[in-house]
Amino acid sequence: MSKKISILIMVLIFLSGCWDERLNKDFASIPMVGFDGELGNLTGYFGLPGEQHQSKEFEMLSAKGVSVQDVAQKVDQKVNQRLDLSKLTSILLSDDTVKSDLDHYLDAYYRNSRSRLNTVLIITEGSTAPFIKYGEKMGSDVNNYYSEFVEGFKLESVLSKADIQQSLSDLTDEAIDLTLPYIKMSKEGDIPELVGVALFSEKKFSGKTLNKDESIILQLMKKKKGKYPYLTFTHKEIPITIKVDNLQRKMQWDGKHIEIHYKMKVGVMEYYKNHFLEKKELQELEKFLEETFTKRMEEILKVLHDGNCDALGIGRYARAFHPDVFEKNKWNEIYPTLTITPTVQVKIIETGITD
Repeated sequence: MSKKISILIMVLIFLSGCWDERLNKDFASIPMVGFDGELGNLTGYFGLPGEQHQSKEFEMLSAKGVSVQDVAQKVDQKVNQRLDLSKLTSILLSDDTVKSDLDHYLDAYYRNSRSRLNTVLIITEGSTAPFIKYGEKMGSDVNNYYSEFVEGFKLESVLSKADIQQSLSDLTDEAIDLTLPYIKMSKEGDIPELVGVALFSEKKFSGKTLNKDESIILQLMKKKKGKYPYLTFTHKEIPITIKVDNLQRKMQWDGKHIEIHYKMKVGVMEYYKNHFLEKKELQELEKFLEETFTKRMEEILKVLHDGNCDALGIGRYARAFHPDVFEKNKWNEIYPTLTITPTVQVKIIETGITD
């Protein structure tokens, strides 16, 4: 008898079903959302792929509300299925919206256990509406368009990790500031294109941005080199394209003045002058690259200082090695007073098969 009872209990367990069962037919997955405005007067745009509802066409749903969750609930009332944000791949926020604390717009996603931690965050020039509406032209790529967009530029060293997990980590760490992808609509064809990165000061958009080439150099300065860090400069009216193969960084600090020394090994990908067998020519080109990188880094550091954005994480270095300088809750006041000087040493290690 006891054996029969045991079997019966096992059968009941396996046939009882899941307590949190979610049937696909009851939900419509949303791959991307965008927000304009501010808390108290927020507008949300939700991209709904055609295969997720009765229509075969992509649809952009919108609603106004006082918060992210309030907007989502009002959009939810406009469809005959529950909106499912567990497959959300991208969150877009207008540059005006993030002039107030970014984490206020992400709180609802942090608290939801079904949220994807690798959902990418993107800042848009102007309203997010046209960027969500562009889903009409994305076709089968609509579910992952912006996440793959970001991933491609990560490989090229233009962008670093920009998901909600990494962003939360940076936002809660006062010793480093966040950078996020910054996009706009191109004038030719209304296609989303990358401007570069938006620089944050504490939890707010500083209003300062870097273009794509500056963003690559910033990634190198942060030692966040991607797989294909290509840069093109002009030397004596001749274009030269290089790829940074290896990078080392060392900091020296006397308390107020910081020197950051970089050592780079690069390969020449294009340079039609082709006189690398001449040692003098090679040394001249290395010197040109050193001077160019140093100048560009100085310009980037000025933008970071003007925006009070510690994208390099100098605060983390201060907290670890100069606790006498780092003062909790006051790093954003200390950072702008520091003098940061970069120096660069370049070694050309690859010139191709023509030399």
